[in-house]
Amino acid sequence: MCVVGTGAIGQTVIDALHAGSVPDVSLTAVLNSRSSPEGAATAFDAADIVVEAATVDAARTVLPEVVKRGKDIIVCSCGVFADRSFEVESFGSGPGRVLLPTGAIGGFDVLAAATRAGTVDARLTHTTIKRPSALGIEESPEVEREVFRGSAREAALAFPRTSNSSVALALATLGLDRVEVVVVAHPDATSTRHVVEWESPLGRYELTFENAIDPASSGRTSSITAWSVIEVLAALPLGIGPGAVVLGPPHRS
Repeated sequence: MCVVGTGAIGQTVIDALHAGSVPDVSLTAVLNSRSSPEGAATAFDAADIVVEAATVDAARTVLPEVVKRGKDIIVCSCGVFADRSFEVESFGSGPGRVLLPTGAIGGFDVLAAATRAGTVDARLTHTTIKRPSALGIEESPEVEREVFRGSAREAALAFPRTSNSSVALALATLGLDRVEVVVVAHPDATSTRHVVEWESPLGRYELTFENAIDPASSGRTSSITAWSVIEVLAALPLGIGPGAVVLGPPHRS
């Protein structure tokens, strides 16, 4: 397999592979911003699966190259799908699968099941609470303050490096334009907190996650995120478990 990106997520995945934490998966190449197009092409040809753990811009380039080769790709920079010109459905029909790790949140199994039961009267809100610097806010508020409220698509465009979980959640459930995202800046936050709230005729669910922050990520990334990717890799030889969103045709009500 090939890893694209050597930041907080990519390096943890690389280290786990070197340590033998993922049986039956071996590392064949590592690419970063200094890699040449020729080197990338060679790496994609040799790999059975690619992990993109770089940036939205990198994902925009890498994803089509991998999929057209019929290879699987795990996309961490899920915000790439917020671009309306980057059609999700176009990546769901070929031999290569596009897999999104659930990342810093969970409960996708019950939420996807509730979505399949019907979406007409369903509502889903994802609230993220982070320190201001992790959100790119230079002036720190003195108290907790809501800095964004809108759709998952809008959140990904406004906060492309901190909205990946919102995008994965939306693509697994109601879609990018129906999932509401609330972003809160908290000056005293020492962890990242996520609250996922679902309501439909099927039931009401509230899921809360409080994650330690990866010290190599400048406060942006939860430590669990890279291990979510590693769990997807470990599950692939056995079939895809509940730790991944597989992109394909959208849900129908």
